[in-house]
Amino acid sequence: MRIVIEVFIYYEETKSILKEGISMKIRAVLLTLLVAAGFYMMVQTINETPFQPTEWLYADQDGSPYSSIIFRQPGLHEQPSVTWKVDKVEEVNRLLHFLQAYEFERVDPDTLQLFDDQPLFTIDLHDDSGNRMTILIEEGILIQNDQLYYEVVNGPLQVDWLMEFIISNKP
Repeated sequence: MRIVIEVFIYYEETKSILKEGISMKIRAVLLTLLVAAGFYMMVQTINETPFQPTEWLYADQDGSPYSSIIFRQPGLHEQPSVTWKVDKVEEVNRLLHFLQAYEFERVDPDTLQLFDDQPLFTIDLHDDSGNRMTILIEEGILIQNDQLYYEVVNGPLQVDWLMEFIISNKP
């Protein structure tokens, strides 16, 4: 009888060990899936973050994607605005290099509260394909092709540098 009881106890212990082993394996698989899902979500969040520098600011190896700059200075006391164009690639690259120091967040244009009633000083970058990027200096906003709006995240823009840049390019 003692052998039967020992075999039964051994059988029950083996059964409980197997159950624990299976439940541990299930726990390990669930934990692995949880870690993998968390890693996947982290990678997706990094890829979708709006704080990454925008590629269209960076010049290609062959040079700038933009070929000219148009400055628009608002007129004072109901006078017309003053506009001038600069075609120097060095100046375009200089402006792009300045903008690369900032991070931009894509924003919905409907949420922006721009001063529509006031004329703004703007800088437009143009390329040979007709694409345009507008910089609203006072607002710290970049507008690409009148569709995509970006706001400076780590700003405001250095107005002193921009004023020196504008004055050095004024005819």
